[in-house]
Amino acid sequence: MAKYSYELKRKIVEEYLFRKTSYSVLEDKYQIDESLIRRWVNNYKHFGDEGLMRSRNKRSYSVEFKLEAITRYETSECSYQQLALELGLTNPSMIAKWHSQYRKEGMEGLQSQKRGRPVTKKDACNQPPKSATKKEPLDATSREALENRIKELEAENRKLTIQKIYLEELRSLVREEKMRKRRGSSPNSENNSN
Repeated sequence: MAKYSYELKRKIVEEYLFRKTSYSVLEDKYQIDESLIRRWVNNYKHFGDEGLMRSRNKRSYSVEFKLEAITRYETSECSYQQLALELGLTNPSMIAKWHSQYRKEGMEGLQSQKRGRPVTKKDACNQPPKSATKKEPLDATSREALENRIKELEAENRKLTIQKIYLEELRSLVREEKMRKRRGSSPNSENNSN
């Protein structure tokens, strides 16, 4: 995707807002997709000039934040664009990417991916393989603490699984209700016609 300068974005947004030029005219004039121009206008309306500037630092989002965004998307009727604006994000495609990763890989898909070449130690050649190093046995308190932590995590996992199933079912019901409304039939109208 082409990267556009702040000045060009600002010029196009001002043409739309102050000269009342339509999106389609701007698309033809600048050969930039209408949806991208709409995003710039929305970002400018919500965030001002900062909404048009490219971020030079890669911001990292927590798994909890990503999961919250996905949950809000799945349980509400708002678009990625609307949700991004609510969450203070200028790029709604991030939410779509998180959603896709979550559907494919679950929680692991939301973990931050380390990039680049892995760090190697200079003395790696002289160190014995990890399997050859001795592991000290855990004392009773450490073992008990670890077992308790495992139980906590398993309980949390069960809770999240139930929550996920509930949200999926809720979303399915909302979808069915929408379809029913679109078709113009409701349970009451079906009963009245009989």
